[in-house]
Parts: sequence; C-alpha cells; structure tokens
Amino acid sequence: MNYFKSFVMLFCGLIYMSDIYAQEHATHAHEHASNEIGISGGALYAFGHTEWGGGAHIHYFRTLGVHSKWSLGGSLEQAWVDGNHFNFGIGVKYQIFNRLSISAFPGVTFFSHKEADGHDTDELQNKRFNLHFELVYDLFHWENFHAGPVLDYSLQKNDSHAMIGMHVAFCF
Repeated sequence: MNYFKSFVMLFCGLIYMSDIYAQEHATHAHEHASNEIGISGGALYAFGHTEWGGGAHIHYFRTLGVHSKWSLGGSLEQAWVDGNHFNFGIGVKYQIFNRLSISAFPGVTFFSHKEADGHDTDELQNKRFNLHFELVYDLFHWENFHAGPVLDYSLQKNDSHAMIGMHVAFCF
C-alpha cells in the first residue's frame, strides 16, 4: 500500500509542476476536439489479492458541445492479475482544468480465475458490477495527439484495483 501512496504523491507532484510550467509558457487557450480515442497502460495493484500485475484501458469520448467540459463515451479495460479481468463501461468525462480530466465508467466486469486444478473458470458465469475512475493529465501535446500520466481505480465487490501508467490519445 505504501507503493500506491508514493505513486499518487508522484502523480500529484508531476501535475502541479507541469501545470506551473504550462501557465508560464501559455500563449493561447487549448481547444478540445470533439472526439477522443485513448489508450492507457501501466502497473496494476489488486487490493483484494495484494498482488501486482499489468493493465490496459481503451476509451472513446464525444464532447457534448463546442466549449463543453463534459464528454460521453465507453471503455474497455483488461487487468492481468489473478487471472484475466475485462471491464466494459459507459461513462462520462469532465475536464477539470485545461490538461486535467476525470472519468467515471459504471459497467460490468467479466473475470476468470485459476482453479486448483489449473483450469480457468467460465468468464460468462463470473460477472460483477464495476465502477471505474480515471484521472488523466495531458502533459504533452502534438497537434491531434496528447500523452501524460494516468491514475485508474476500479471498484467492485470483493475485488478493487488501481493502476498508474501512461495515457496516449488521438483527438479529431
């Protein structure tokens, strides 16, 4: 758990320092595109299993208006820890600051675990409601692309996990 707290503190420090830099070097307001396709990957920690693994998350968002801070979209996440977990969700994104956004995806998790005999359980029989959050800071911008650190948290009954990693997105 101390690793996770360290990651969160590092993430917050990076956001603070880069936001100061962005404010000092800003020449114009950043406009947001109508559509975004993004992918995140990183190190994942499963709290229920006290085990590290990997995770990947892909999403699509459509902005609600030309100058709106709100977007709607969908997501798919895979976690490689204690078997495979797949999360499907439909959610909302809010642009907190010019480069910082938070997303929430209620959805369903399909998971499989290794049985004692080494076989996987049936994924369709093992599903749960899931609430997935994603905090993204767009540190770098290159025309239609942006990239930066991401912090994910997925909450479900008896099995939650957090991921820290890198987010890359294409906007159009």
